Parts: sequence; structure tokens; C-alpha cells
Amino acid sequence: MIKNLAVLAFCMGIALLSFAQNVPLATVPFDLRADNRIYLKCLVNASDTLIFMFDTGAETMVINKDVQGKKLAMSFNGEVDNIGTNGTSKVPLSAKNQLSFGGITANNVSFISVPYGESGFDGVLGSTFMSRYIIEINYKKRKMAFYDRSSYKYNNEEYEKLNIKFYKKIPLISASVIVNSKKYKGKYEMDTGSDGGLMLSSPFTDKNDLTHQLKTVAHATAAGSDGTKIISPIVVLPEIEVANKHFYVIPVTLSAAKSGIAADENLSGMLGNGFLKRFDMIIDMAGNKIYLKPNNLMHTPYYDFLVK
Repeated sequence: MIKNLAVLAFCMGIALLSFAQNVPLATVPFDLRADNRIYLKCLVNASDTLIFMFDTGAETMVINKDVQGKKLAMSFNGEVDNIGTNGTSKVPLSAKNQLSFGGITANNVSFISVPYGESGFDGVLGSTFMSRYIIEINYKKRKMAFYDRSSYKYNNEEYEKLNIKFYKKIPLISASVIVNSKKYKGKYEMDTGSDGGLMLSSPFTDKNDLTHQLKTVAHATAAGSDGTKIISPIVVLPEIEVANKHFYVIPVTLSAAKSGIAADENLSGMLGNGFLKRFDMIIDMAGNKIYLKPNNLMHTPYYDFLVK
């Protein structure tokens, strides 16, 4: 009888463990293109299949102006400010749309219209929509899982937890750059919509005189969603610490922006997906948390043209 009770308890333990596992509302395949960004397929208002970029740095949902009237029909009934990396502009607003992907259907979704041109994508999935779910990103499998926030239980100790602070509705995480044995702590925008790696803001660069301390090896052109373009130097950074991991001798862009997020004195810079793709992620926007775990892309080059 004692043996039978032990077996029963063991079986109940297995059942409880299985019950505790998180079950996704949807698991969606995605493309990680050569530009380092994440793209997934969506439908808007019963449209043709659309390609959306997954962008933690964008607050709102965005439709590329070039696909309106071609791949989908959408009515615009307002106007809002669009705060880009390099500046701010007025853009049209459309409310009460339907978005669907991977078995998920969301109603009353608002979009702004931005003229991205022939960019290779039709829209942007922004952080306001992300906050409805817990989202797991697995870069090796190229899959993204969406979970119900109310029932999700974090149970993976392999990840490093970071708190998210929001500034002007932009998600920020802490990181430190180390130059000549001096550590400069700061808050960095977490931006999967940026194809770059690490960018340091112009106020942070000027305040710490980093232009004169770091060697320029190339130049980068940054195009913001407001349409502005900025040419900035790429330098070699000796060390950066993110999520208790240290990265050495990496190329970094020193922003030359005079306005927009990249020129905001309250931000130290931006971590683009050229850097973030090196971590699998669990994103909880509404809970102000992100969990990072190094993956198989950890040691991939930042820029092919800098590889000898």
C-alpha cells in the first residue's frame, strides 16, 4: 500500500508539473533577415498577407503608406506626433482595425501611416500591442510564442532578468560602457526595429568626450521613421556590460543627431537588434521586465565589412 501511495504521489507530481507549463496562445515563425530585424506575417482588416517588423522601439502600430490601397484598405481619421530616432513629424492615424496572425485576432487596433517606401515590409508591430502578451523569442528556432499575461508563470532560471524603465513610452534597460578602465553607466533604448548594434547618443558621447577617446573605423547612415538621415562615425568600443555579460572590442555608432531620441540627454544610447539578436528573450512590457539568455548568435560579426 505504501508503494502504491508513492507511485500515486509521483504521478501527481508529473501531472502538476505538466499543468504548470505555459501554453502559448500562438507560436509564430519569423524571418531574421540580413538587416538583423525580425519579420512576421500578419493580416489587417482581411487584407492580403502583410509583412510586419517586430519593433520594441516603436510605441504604436504602423502601416507603410506605400501599401495603402494596394494590399489593404484603411481609413484615417486623425493625426498624431511620430517621435523618430532623429526627429519628430505629424502622421495620419487610423483607429478600430483588426489584426490577426498565428491564430491570434485583435480588434480595435490603431495604426499610424509612415512613408517607408519600398522597404521590404508593410507594417510595424509596436510595444503598445506587445504589452498585451508575454512574448518569447527563440532565434535558433526562428519562432516567437505569445502567451496570456494572466496565466503565464516564469520558470526558467537560465535567463537574466532586467527591469524595463519607460521614458516617453520608450523601453529602456541598463548597461555600462567601459573606456580606459572607466565605467559609464546609462539607460539604453531596447530597439529590435534598429538594424544596428550599439549606438551612443550625442549628449552621452559629448558629456564623456568619447569621440576623442575612441578610434573611428567607418561611418553609418541612420534613417529615422520621420524620414531624416544622419551620418555618424563608427568607433571601436573596448567593453560593454549588458545583463551581467561582458562584450569586448565591438563597433559602436556615435550618433551625430541634433534632435529626436538619439539626441535626448536622458538616454545614453540604443541597443539595436544587431546586438539584441545575441540573446533569446522573454518580453513582459506591461510587467516592466525582460529576460535575456545568450544564444547561438552570440559571437557573430557586427558588421561584415569590418571582418578581415
